Amino acid sequence: MRSIYLVGFMGSGKSTVGRQLAKRLSLSFIDTDVVVEHRQNKTIKELFADEGESAFRAYEYQVLKDLPLEDHVISTGGGIIERSLNREWLKGEMVIYLKASWATIYNRLKHDENRPIWQDNARDKEKLLQEREGKYIEVATHVVETDRLQAEKIVEHILSLVNV
Repeated sequence: MRSIYLVGFMGSGKSTVGRQLAKRLSLSFIDTDVVVEHRQNKTIKELFADEGESAFRAYEYQVLKDLPLEDHVISTGGGIIERSLNREWLKGEMVIYLKASWATIYNRLKHDENRPIWQDNARDKEKLLQEREGKYIEVATHVVETDRLQAEKIVEHILSLVNV
């Protein structure tokens, strides 16, 4: 089976849904953010502080290219679609966009202290979500609305879309 990639804004449920989806499909789960942290031996927060977002995006691209094309569910970072190279690469894959409203994202992340972009008070995260929306749709094979749905229901919906 081709690997399944989950994209969406931070807080949209990619990691939670990805783990459950992988379990249901008896596939391995990979979180690209975790792989970047492991390879660089730094947290994403440290990478942003020490090297900047551009360096992080370069690491993210390398991870994306190195991932297995078969038998995995892969949760990508919320900004993976920022680079055109990443979008072009993802277009050839099974990509599920987990779409969440700003209200849902805000409620899920309002107390989060680990995401550097979320913590950056100079950045308008709601505007960032709006700016990324078209890029998520550009790469998506399927769009799944996640507002007011538990992870199990989202997984069921994805399973019906990928014909498993």
